[in-house]
Amino acid sequence: MEARYHIQNFTEGSATQPHWGYADRIVPCTNDAGSCEYLDVVYHSHDLGMLYSGILWSAIIGGSLLWGIIHRSHTSNRITRAINTFIRKRLLPDIKFGIGRYFFGRTTRLQVLVLACLTVYLTIFSFVGIRYKIWKTPVKNYPDLHNTRSSIGPFADRVGILAYALTPLSILLGSRESLLSLVTGVPYQQFNFLHRWLGHIILLQSIVHTIFWSVVEIKLYQPQPLTAKSWITQTYMIWGVVAMILLLLLWGLSLEWSRRKFGYEFFRKAHYVLAMLYIGACWGHWEKLKCFMIPSLVLWLLDRSIRFIRTFLIHYKILSNGKGLFETIQAEIKHCDDEDVIRMEFDNPNQLDFEIGQHFYISFTDAKRGVWQSHPFTPLSLPGDKHGYLIRAKKGETRRIMGLDKSTTPIILTGPYGVDIMRDLGNEDNVLCVAGGTGITFVLPVLLHLSKYGLTQGRMIELIWVVRHQRDTRWIENELEELRKDGKIKVTIRVTREIAIPFASTGTGTSTPTAGSVSSKDLDGLQKNQGDGDGAMLSVSYDKELYSECPCNPPVYTSSSSSSTTPQPLDRSQGKSGKMIDAEKAIEEGIEPHHRPDLRIAVKEFVGRTINGPTVVYVSGPGGMISDVRDEVALCNDAGRVWDGEERAEVRLIYDDRLE
Repeated sequence: MEARYHIQNFTEGSATQPHWGYADRIVPCTNDAGSCEYLDVVYHSHDLGMLYSGILWSAIIGGSLLWGIIHRSHTSNRITRAINTFIRKRLLPDIKFGIGRYFFGRTTRLQVLVLACLTVYLTIFSFVGIRYKIWKTPVKNYPDLHNTRSSIGPFADRVGILAYALTPLSILLGSRESLLSLVTGVPYQQFNFLHRWLGHIILLQSIVHTIFWSVVEIKLYQPQPLTAKSWITQTYMIWGVVAMILLLLLWGLSLEWSRRKFGYEFFRKAHYVLAMLYIGACWGHWEKLKCFMIPSLVLWLLDRSIRFIRTFLIHYKILSNGKGLFETIQAEIKHCDDEDVIRMEFDNPNQLDFEIGQHFYISFTDAKRGVWQSHPFTPLSLPGDKHGYLIRAKKGETRRIMGLDKSTTPIILTGPYGVDIMRDLGNEDNVLCVAGGTGITFVLPVLLHLSKYGLTQGRMIELIWVVRHQRDTRWIENELEELRKDGKIKVTIRVTREIAIPFASTGTGTSTPTAGSVSSKDLDGLQKNQGDGDGAMLSVSYDKELYSECPCNPPVYTSSSSSSTTPQPLDRSQGKSGKMIDAEKAIEEGIEPHHRPDLRIAVKEFVGRTINGPTVVYVSGPGGMISDVRDEVALCNDAGRVWDGEERAEVRLIYDDRLE
């Protein structure tokens, strides 16, 4: 670390003064007055930087412990419920102002508020406590030259210290085996937003640190280029360059464009490796700040080790001869009518316990690179029962699994992860479950548990499941049948990609939709509409009260020359060429509108129908669905009414945002 000693006189100093995280100072200072004054500013600024880092970590640890205590206290009185209701109303909705959605994505005001507080703290204490001044000091053996010393150096060191201090926090926020989740009870995936933005902050701090010190060593210190060459070739600077390159790679590969280009699994594995190398390079750059690098490395290794131990405990078996065997699980594959969804089932391994709402990471060892990849899936079954999962094939290994020509496949299971989503569900809480597509696996166990154990009395319970096609209900037809047998659970299925329009012949070979041709349906009213010889009807789910789009300006359909009675919409882009496309393609191409339900109205109406007791809304599905439900839940909360004793005005939300 010679670079920080270069203006101190080692031969004339009688003692050294230790400074935590920095090079020892030689005392008394025998340099020129300007250099001694500059050193006073450097060391004082550094000491304050370490103090501010300590205060930051004290606030993080104390805040996490306080949150955990409050979360687990289960204190329920009028005051706490009114306060929680007020907080949900103000901080639960998504950020929508200006370009907030563009920068922050679909996230809550609370998360943005936490990020804002952290950013304000870092901004203020990057500047506070530094004496801003410029000193002109002589250069030994160069009487015609002088060094320009300024507060740029102390400021660059300050932001560097804070960047080091944030590194363990970044590891904590990005860990699957999350200590923060263990302390606070918040699911680990809800820390991903802060993890991503902390990466942006650390990158910005590192860039500022690098640029400012480059200006000092290349421009302000003399003689040049001798000083610059001597500086850049020192070991600590070589490691600094390596750390900066690794950080840029970490950041670049984390961008959405990179994840799409190279695939999520490449991003995940590269992130793990680059993070470890970055921590090592930071240690090499400034060993004095290893107090931040050691915890970072320990947290990284702890996360990886616990994952390995979890997997080992699930799959390792003791044989009769006393030897051990690591054995995969044979899972049954059932191909659904849907071309990209399969149902996978297997017996509960070693009576593996998990809570409702938790998920497992599954590796498909039969796939090309499956042993090195894992994907999160939520069991649709109850704890203790045979595991059941719905898997929608996208790209990579899940798509390869779809192509396997056999009924079973070996898998490796890791978990469970997440929290018990029924932990705080009261006996009088009304329950609304909203799901989109395979998101049904998150909410279905809640309903099955309530039905199985007779907990449906005295409360309103409803499921709204949004699917593309009516045939998608076959994914869980047995479970839906169980729910239908319970007269206390209302089940509503909303189909978005099927069009029901009866056709009347125009005598010109074409047919047009007639008025009143669109209707709504739920699970108990799924009926197959049939047309006569002159007309045809497709099955539909549409309700003006629940759907935000209407079939306005319907397209013209042409009769097929085949025996099929399914109408085909005319491709308007082809004029009157008569090119035929199916109904779903018409929706995808914008000829027909999507019949997506207005879930905000559905949530509002459900809460309005409740007679007494608070409401808990469970939701899992696409980001837009979660945002709509989240915003409406926030609006349904009314602290004043809760304070007056009206429990109906308290609405809680539990959502699955692993894909956010």
